[in-house]
Amino acid sequence: MKRSILFFSMWCIGVALMAQAPQRMSYQSVVRDADDNLITGTVIGMQISILQGSADGMAVYAETQTPESNANGLVSIEIGAGNTTDDFSAIHWEEGPYYLKIEIDIDGGTNYGITSISRILSVPYALHAAHAETFTGYEQLLERIKALEDALDNGGPGVGTVTDIDGNVYTTVIINNREWMAENLRVTRYSNGDLIPSGLSNTEWDSATEGAYAVYDHNATEASGIDSPQEMVRAYGKLYNWYAVGDNRGLCPEGWSIPSDDDWTQLIDFATGRGFPNEQGHPGGVGNALKSCLQVNSPFAGCDTYVHPRWNPHNTHHGLDEFGFSALPGGLRMPAGTFSVLGFLHGWWTSTETSDDGAWNQNLRADGGHIYRVNYHKLWGFGVRCIRDSQ
Repeated sequence: MKRSILFFSMWCIGVALMAQAPQRMSYQSVVRDADDNLITGTVIGMQISILQGSADGMAVYAETQTPESNANGLVSIEIGAGNTTDDFSAIHWEEGPYYLKIEIDIDGGTNYGITSISRILSVPYALHAAHAETFTGYEQLLERIKALEDALDNGGPGVGTVTDIDGNVYTTVIINNREWMAENLRVTRYSNGDLIPSGLSNTEWDSATEGAYAVYDHNATEASGIDSPQEMVRAYGKLYNWYAVGDNRGLCPEGWSIPSDDDWTQLIDFATGRGFPNEQGHPGGVGNALKSCLQVNSPFAGCDTYVHPRWNPHNTHHGLDEFGFSALPGGLRMPAGTFSVLGFLHGWWTSTETSDDGAWNQNLRADGGHIYRVNYHKLWGFGVRCIRDSQ
């Protein structure tokens, strides 16, 4: 009898740009059985389809693959490299929305069952290149595809994953030979297994002297469209005070660390060196290059959405996601405990202190094309990303 399965998947927004070879998208998934046991070292039969228009729309592309899960139950494939008579490069991404349909046979055959259908929310710019004429008024931004190709030649963006102590799996991206999390941290425990305090009242948050995290109050922003704390965490991660960042028990997975202010400077310098100036008013600024393209009224196909996670609308500044960093605006928690600016701003703590009470923080805004640092009091709650040297 066919075993029941759970198939937890993630989009890895990466592109293989190889001369005279098909364009491809990276995709990774963790396979578990109905008892939540990892299915490891097993050949998995997969059928991958790209549907146009809706979750039950017409399949414009389909392929099959038979990857083998690793010791962590992870299967990794490149969509566009499977067995098919379809042409992946012929997909008109500007005519979306598109949905990814995954069907699998855990026994490695073709007795597929529908496992998941999810919208493809962000299509890499390199895949738009074949149909660049559709981006009326944004030709100057599309020229930056060349910068993305240059970045690929310099070790990024490559795509991988890392798993924290809670079992959360994060997409990662290689930029300038450094591997960054492409999602915000969601961990609830330090690396030694100790719980990080949470659920603090406004008064407790304002008087904290040790690490703590908060989940953005989904009721604090009118019509956020997010119905539960779990959805908020999935969309934007958790908000940590700096005391958690600086705790010697460690927030990041083994081998990873909180980026320093200098690490962020190197990231910014790398992007500016590829034609993205760190200027507030520049539509092609480094801040926009690091943002996810998901935004209200985005001019780019497949990116225009009112559904969180996404950026608030702006007439000039739009997320380009040139390097796969995919930054999203999860707001903040003030020292007094108030939650604010969901959809408008996101900041990340650095490991670099400025005083006993302060540390550097890097920020993106919906109304600016730059990334900038601020010296915040350690009681503020912001997002966290982890980093390591590329291996």
